[in-house]
Amino acid sequence: MQPSNFTPVCIEYQQKIRDYFNWKIEDDEYVLTWLNKNISDFHPIWSLENRNKNLHDISVKLGLMSNEKFVVIGANITENETLELSDNDALIIADGAVGSIIELNEKLIKNIICIVSDGDGLPYISNKKIENIPIILHAHGHAKNNLNHILNTWSMWENPPKIIISHQISNDIEGAVNFGGFSDGDRAVCMLHAYGIKKENITLKGFDVKNVGRWSGLTNSKIKQEKLKWMQEILEVLGHDI
Repeated sequence: MQPSNFTPVCIEYQQKIRDYFNWKIEDDEYVLTWLNKNISDFHPIWSLENRNKNLHDISVKLGLMSNEKFVVIGANITENETLELSDNDALIIADGAVGSIIELNEKLIKNIICIVSDGDGLPYISNKKIENIPIILHAHGHAKNNLNHILNTWSMWENPPKIIISHQISNDIEGAVNFGGFSDGDRAVCMLHAYGIKKENITLKGFDVKNVGRWSGLTNSKIKQEKLKWMQEILEVLGHDI
């Protein structure tokens, strides 16, 4: 289900990171299969046809915006940084960092292009103010419970988010897409690079490899610290210093 105007980046890190943590690709495959098969049972709006349309729409949108300025927001964004965002900023948000916009600069919710999430950015991603926003929902081996919980929540909304399933296995899977990268933050940046957005047009806010951010939501802080080091390496490969 890879879009035609799209070339994934940093996919090789997915197996490197699995090996580092001794995580099994079979667990990723299991959760992806479960999500892909069952998501429309949560709400018919998440049918394969609609999800393909959501991917097409965001692919077209990013293609048309390729020369515009993007801001990718991570979990360490400060209050001042959030308030300094402008009406001209196109926002890509890593999971629970959407809470910074909801709580501190709500008028910019309309600027959100998409949220990149594996379902653990609670409580912020359960706020109805993000209804109808595209969400790149990531399937990995430890995400099933969080995905099940948040899908049940979103399914009750009048206008649920527009979901695109992402994954981190090597196979081309109908109904899901691999943008490259591994954690929500670096995967959001990988997505922009995959669509040909130049590094010069991408600003990172709230990316910090030393501290687990205020907007991280549910997380295992020890594993999170290790993942942040990998995030830094991926971002450096893409030319971003944090």
